[in-house]
Amino acid sequence: MTLFTVLDDTHRHLDLRDRISTILRTVAPLVQETTALPLPPEVRFRLLTPSNWRKESLRDKERLLAQDVLDLGLAPEEGAAVSLQLKAARVFLALVWPMVGGETHVAADGQSETIIAARALHHIGLLAAEPCLYQLIAHELTHHLQMAAHSATVWDTFFPDKRGITAGHRGISTFLEGHARWTDRQVTAHLFGAQVDFATQARRSWRCRLTSAIPGIRKAGPSSAAYETGARLIAHAVGAHGIDLANRVWKDPDLLPTAEEAAAPETWCQRIAG
Repeated sequence: MTLFTVLDDTHRHLDLRDRISTILRTVAPLVQETTALPLPPEVRFRLLTPSNWRKESLRDKERLLAQDVLDLGLAPEEGAAVSLQLKAARVFLALVWPMVGGETHVAADGQSETIIAARALHHIGLLAAEPCLYQLIAHELTHHLQMAAHSATVWDTFFPDKRGITAGHRGISTFLEGHARWTDRQVTAHLFGAQVDFATQARRSWRCRLTSAIPGIRKAGPSSAAYETGARLIAHAVGAHGIDLANRVWKDPDLLPTAEEAAAPETWCQRIAG
């Protein structure tokens, strides 16, 4: 039995907290059935102010760097280079928060959690588009199941090559976000009779539109093309070979798709089928 916890750290969005709690309990069995992955013992969502959302996002990245330093014996210049990236991230997060629906990571207490800047949901247009809010919650919940599935191996790292993940950052993000996008589409199609896409269906605020128009603003994270490429990869694998084939990846990061395989899904399927 999974414990679903939704916290309103802002103390201003109790109605939204209750909406998300209801949506979580609605989509959870569908996400589990679609992915064939078990739900973790606990799922936590937190509503934050934009300022605290930025702080929590940055703290997550700082924890990743600290773990990399501890595990990998990094050279001083390697750690310093990432530290510079984190300083730049402070500015980046201050710009992009109105565009980000949620971020799922492992918190300081070791629990996976999704952090949401409640005001960002207004800017993205999800508060006035209930199916789109369902899509977001299903997408982020999928990340919780992913984390539980690959918990025996470290995927969250600034140095995937040093951890033996040859697919690199691009391969990891394409697979994870594509898998979550494919899942949220299956779930929303089941609930609403058609796939939901808040990128095209939600009405964004002027601030969100203005921010997204800043040159290069999207380069720091997975591109929309990466989401689509990954979703097509999973859709092909499941359609042609079944979900169990795609789920082999969680136990062996060597099976993550390369950029070439992501663009040619059957090539990847044949390799991981062994």
